Amino acid sequence: MAQSLMDLPPEILVQTLSFLPIRALLRFSQTCRHSRSLARSSLHTLSFGINSTRISGIISRIGATQYPRVKAVQSCFSATSVTDNAPSPFEDLENDDPHKVSVLIPDAETFGYMTLLSFHTALTKSVLSRHGSTLRTLELSLWTLTTPVAKAIANMPAIRALSIRIEDFPHVRAVSRNKVTQQRLEQRQAWGLLTANAAWAPRLAALRIEGGEVNTAQLINLLRKSRWCRELWLCKCALVGRQLWNFLGSEYEGRAALEILGVMRCGGQLDEDVLDVIGTLTSLRFLSLHGCHGISSKTIEKRNDEDWRIPQCIPPVPEISQGHTSTVIEVDPLYLDAEEY
Repeated sequence: MAQSLMDLPPEILVQTLSFLPIRALLRFSQTCRHSRSLARSSLHTLSFGINSTRISGIISRIGATQYPRVKAVQSCFSATSVTDNAPSPFEDLENDDPHKVSVLIPDAETFGYMTLLSFHTALTKSVLSRHGSTLRTLELSLWTLTTPVAKAIANMPAIRALSIRIEDFPHVRAVSRNKVTQQRLEQRQAWGLLTANAAWAPRLAALRIEGGEVNTAQLINLLRKSRWCRELWLCKCALVGRQLWNFLGSEYEGRAALEILGVMRCGGQLDEDVLDVIGTLTSLRFLSLHGCHGISSKTIEKRNDEDWRIPQCIPPVPEISQGHTSTVIEVDPLYLDAEEY
């Protein structure tokens, strides 16, 4: 009979520790080297984000997309984003979900933007590299996708469900337009690296991308290797357009496995050809076209009733007409052109 917890067989310990929240796992890992190894092996699900201030955490929560809850089939992701509450250092964001964790940078207001971004990249890379061999479900809230983080994600062999959200307002301070442009260019290169070298692509079951600079060609390159992907969400991906629908309807070998599809506020417009493509996705149990343009909600609902018969179908929501009223927003040019001090 085992005299202590550590005398139990490793497979029993790993199974037991898998039910602990992350904070408890971190404390357990600090007791000895053996416990550290066991704790790392027990972490399979992680939702991770970094905030520079509590205000930026609140803005992140407000700006996060509220995804519809999938009822027709089991989803790999939670219904809301990873930043649902104001964070504190290494504190769970929701008491009922032990896998949601956020980091608040102490005294962030004393550092420049590039310093904060370097810290954001280094810490995210460190967490992913340390636990990458065991993580199966990963939800990330990032300021931007940098090359080091993209490499760390690509090298995680156990990933089955991946969610990446690029925040709209990651920090409450002025950033020059030159740096924003440079950051976007780097992010596009990082997406190219990630989609081309993802070690987990052949075993990917669910993918969710929100607000990234990923383009259609990069996404298609990833999906070509993901024949068993059953869940795909794309939200606010302006560079993803009509070519994706053409790929899903003709070349994609995994369309028979696709059960959940959400294309929300992305580039390109819906037309009759896109509706025909949706009709070829015969395994769909959930479809969301919220925020898409080109086809009315009534047309989508009619097509679903007569042809698709998808159990849960969310059509586009019509834009609110503002008539001839114009809205003018004044912005101080000094704020837009402010350089980092």
